[in-house]
Amino acid sequence: MSRTGNPALDTGSNYVFRGCGAIPEWGAEGADDFRGVLVVPVPPETIVFGTVADPGCLPEILRRLEVLGMRVESVHRVRELPRQVRRADV
Repeated sequence: MSRTGNPALDTGSNYVFRGCGAIPEWGAEGADDFRGVLVVPVPPETIVFGTVADPGCLPEILRRLEVLGMRVESVHRVRELPRQVRRADV
């Protein structure tokens, strides 16, 4: 069984994108190639965590982040993503 209990979420590789510029929390979501997205603003930086289905999609994900207003300065593959903290209103 997968760690998350959902095999569909376990396919792909986890990445951290760091850069400047604020993007909306929902901005990087909504695509099959980039899932489990967590946007963490740490002014003046923005950190985006997510699972990339296919590493060949990285250029498109980088373009998407830049269109949203983030200048990506580094991309790193990581073993695990941080646990998302759910707000009470979600």
